[in-house]
This record gives sequence, structure tokens and C-alpha cells, in this order.
Amino acid sequence: MIYRTSYFKKELRQSYTDNKTSRDRKITFALFSGLVSFAVFFLLQTLKDTVVAETFPEIMQPSYFSTIYIYIHMSFVLNTVYFIINYDYLFFSEIRKNSWYLLVQMGYNPVRMFAEKLLALFFSVMWTYTVGFALVILLTTFLRYNLVFSYIPSLFVAGTVNLVLISLITLMISLYARTVTNARYLIIASAALILVFKRITGFYAVLSNRVIMQNIFNILDPGRSWFMPLAAAFIILAFPACAFRANETAKYYNPPDDEASLPEGVSLLRFSLKTCKLVPADQGRKPESLIKILNAAVSFLVIILICAMLMFNIMIIIINATAPGNEVVIRGVIPYVFKSETMKPAIMPNDLAFFRMTDRSYDIDTGQIIIFRKDNKVYVERVVEEHEDYLTVDIDHYPSAYQAGSMRQTIQRESVIGIFDGRSRWLGALILFANTVFGRLLFLLVPAVLLFYYRQIFNFYIRKKAKRQRQSGG
Repeated sequence: MIYRTSYFKKELRQSYTDNKTSRDRKITFALFSGLVSFAVFFLLQTLKDTVVAETFPEIMQPSYFSTIYIYIHMSFVLNTVYFIINYDYLFFSEIRKNSWYLLVQMGYNPVRMFAEKLLALFFSVMWTYTVGFALVILLTTFLRYNLVFSYIPSLFVAGTVNLVLISLITLMISLYARTVTNARYLIIASAALILVFKRITGFYAVLSNRVIMQNIFNILDPGRSWFMPLAAAFIILAFPACAFRANETAKYYNPPDDEASLPEGVSLLRFSLKTCKLVPADQGRKPESLIKILNAAVSFLVIILICAMLMFNIMIIIINATAPGNEVVIRGVIPYVFKSETMKPAIMPNDLAFFRMTDRSYDIDTGQIIIFRKDNKVYVERVVEEHEDYLTVDIDHYPSAYQAGSMRQTIQRESVIGIFDGRSRWLGALILFANTVFGRLLFLLVPAVLLFYYRQIFNFYIRKKAKRQRQSGG
């Protein structure tokens, strides 16, 4: 009678995970989500004078809107990661492991069990989401921003829909995917597709607009975006689809994926409806080699990512080492992180500007932006006049305290180091971020640890997973 009397409580305990301290784990997860979101907001403030602030002003503004906006996305990401890690506990893979088979034969109602498991999952997800949401609002009050209450309900509903969608999609995946590995890859792909679908339907244009979000009905308006109506339709259809699949699947015995536990010389057979004959139970399954190839491909991509992060950090160190008389040159190009506003809008503050290296014999035309050295200092200015042995240069943007033309100067042609050849605003922002303490950890310490201890971490995860399965009787 354990399942009949306390199945909901059992699932509620397992939601964060299967022990008596699950309530504490829920609180910890909620606080962690809120604190991480708040930390991300502060981290982004270091990029205030970069292209990030211009492209994503909704996450850079000193307001409750920005902190909450970041939280609803971080909550979506963190819950998706949690679903992937604890997939066996939270979803319906236990049906394929025949955990419900004997219960159904004993007369337990699989639809009721499905409803209780679903309710426990949604209750846990929404409880942690709400606590984290409240924590972000509480922390933001210490920043003394003006509280505009009208857009808070809209943001809360938008975040709720995110979590309900990924939860339902993961439930469906657990009912159809044959292996845990494939299921986890599908969860990652589904989370990415949700974000892409928001962009395609124009929902992000609605979500990122503080004025529009002050009316909760705007996010439901199909005239602005079809995302919410389509999400609602999917949610309505997904409930009976999952219930039907769970009800049908739980009635039948599923052959185990690992038949190593069978006695020697014994194999499982199944009746084929196509041939009306008994065939091996694993016939028609995808070869084991395909899974191994997929895992190898993912491992290879992880190693490539680690190496790329290390190389990027090395490049940053080299660029930061640039000094007068010792400029870094990469294949004839001088990368230079521009810190001033004097060349707006051609070169913005914190842009990574590229200068083509030149010498005295190189033709320099009026209107070109050059980098030159004078009095052991490096300058970037535009050529306004050219002469045989010298150039007249000036800046493009004068501060309000200066009169236009007051900073015009004459330089020798031989002092020119290079000619402006382009810029990368995103690389400039990335370099600025990488120079922060957290950026150093992310681009140097983390990849270095993963590079040398990747296999040990992977083996530790496998052992921990096997231990959980033994404890749960799986």
C-alpha cells in the first residue's frame, strides 16, 4: 500500500532528491538560483560600456526588470541542467524499467500514479521558482532601484511557462526515448529550440520591452507574438498524450537495456507482430556502437571547447601585454583594445580595433584612422591633412569641456604604426569580461581543471549514478 497511500509524498521527496532532506534541497536550489542570477547581473554591469549594453539593454538596466529578467532565464537553464542530471528520478524512465509493471498487475491505476508524479514535479519546480523569484526581488531592494510592480506578474508568468514547457517536453521524452543518454541529448536540444522559437515568433521583442510588459495581457496577444498561444496549445495537448502513453506503457513488460543480469545461456524474446514469430528482444534497437560514437563526438567537442577557451585566454594575455615599442603583431595585424571615446562612432570604447601594420613607405590618405606613437605613448586619431614628411591628425569626438579642433596635432610619418582595418565589438566585450576575476576563472582555471581531470570527473559521475541505482533497487 506504499504507492497507494503515499506515492505523491514519495515523488515529492525524490524531486530534489530521494532522501529526507529533500525540503532543504529545494530551499538550497531556490536560493542558489536567485543568488546566481543576482551575481550574473552584477557581472554584466562590468560590460556596461560595451556592445552588450546596446544589444541587450533589458539585462543591463539598473532596475528590477533586469534582475528578474535574468532570473527567469537562469531558472530555466538551471532547472534544465537539474532535469538532465536527475532524469532517472524525476520522470517516467522508471516505467521503462518496469517499476510500475507489478503495481499495474496488482490493480493500481497508472493514470492516477501519472497524475501524482506530474503534480509532485510541478509543485517542486514552481515552489523553488517562486522562492528564487522572491529572493531576487528582495535582493534588488538593497540596490534602491525604483520598483515598478506592473511588469512583475508578466515576468513571473513568462518564467512559469518556460518551466512548464521544458518539464512537459522532458516527460514526453522519458516516455519515448529508449536510453537515458539519448534522452539527455534530446532535453538539451529541446531547451535550445524553445529559446529559438521565442526569437522566431517575436516573443523576445515583447518580453524585453518594459513598457509592453506592464500589461500582462500583452504577452498573451497573438498580434504581438504567437508564442504564448502555441505554448498553451502544446501544454493542453501534452497532458493527455503523456497520460495515455504512460498508461499504455506501464501495462507491458519492457526488456532491460542491460541483460548482463540474466542467467548464462538465457535470452529474452518478444513476439513480432510483423513476422508473427519470436525474435530477440533487442532486435531492431540501435546498435551500441552508435551510442558510443555519439558519446565520443560529445567528448571531442568538449575537448575542443576547452582548448579554445585556453587559447582565447592566451590571446588576451598577449593583447594585454601590448605596450609602446612592444606592440603585438599577429600576421601583420595589430589588435588594440580601445578605451577612449575620442573616436566615436567609428571606434567605440572597449572595441577590439585591428590596425594593419605599416611603415614609412606606405601611402596614408586623408580620412584614414591611424595608430601612432608619440612621446612614448600610443594614440589613435584620424588624418585630416597629409604632407610629405608629416601628418595632421585629430580626434572625431570632443568631450563637452573641449573646443573642437583644440586637440589637433602634427606628427611625423615615421611615428605611424598602423592603419585602421576594422573592429570587433563582441571580442572587445569578451576581452573586458575575461579580464575580470570571474572571467579569469572561467577562461583559465575551469578549462585547465577539465582538461586534466575530465576523465576523473566523468568516472565519479558514473559511480555516483550506479550507487543511486543500487539504492533505489534499479
